Amino acid sequence: MHPQPDEPALIAQAQRGDMAALSALYERHVNAIYKFMFYRTGDTMAAEDLTAEVFAAMLTAIARYQERGVPFQAWLFRIARARLTDYWRKVQRREKYHDDLTAPDDRPDIPSTDTLEETFDYEPLRQALRYLTPAEAEVITLRFAGDLDNQAIALVIHSNANAVKSKLRRALQKLREIMERQEAFHTQRGEK
Repeated sequence: MHPQPDEPALIAQAQRGDMAALSALYERHVNAIYKFMFYRTGDTMAAEDLTAEVFAAMLTAIARYQERGVPFQAWLFRIARARLTDYWRKVQRREKYHDDLTAPDDRPDIPSTDTLEETFDYEPLRQALRYLTPAEAEVITLRFAGDLDNQAIALVIHSNANAVKSKLRRALQKLREIMERQEAFHTQRGEK
């Protein structure tokens, strides 16, 4: 997603405390942030809470925001990534003390999909992402749920666009292979 032409003006207004501009920025980016959080956590309540945290952090930090080569959307996703990291640390601490929580390796069967782009909102795809490494799942969710291009992803994860392109290509190939194996498994069992 490329910044809209009026975004710099909205940011400047928001930095001066204009509530309409803050609201417009929120409306413009909330769905992408929420989808990213949902696909990374698999939990609607956690995704809602984390999304709210991202925008609360935006409200407190927007006065200090300066582009400096990091577009506003990439800046928001950096905040999202930091909140997500904190979330997973808390989850891991809870898991150490609560044996009854679901183990992270409990993975459901995943049906096939034809193309990633057409089915990204499809629940089984979210589950399939669990088979990837966190870094692989992150680049895929930033690209398709977050609607970021390779350059913006590079800014979010502190990498470069060519490295992101390679990581994304490998992650997509791995995801397709996982889904093809699952389809073959279900076909052999006479499911579908």
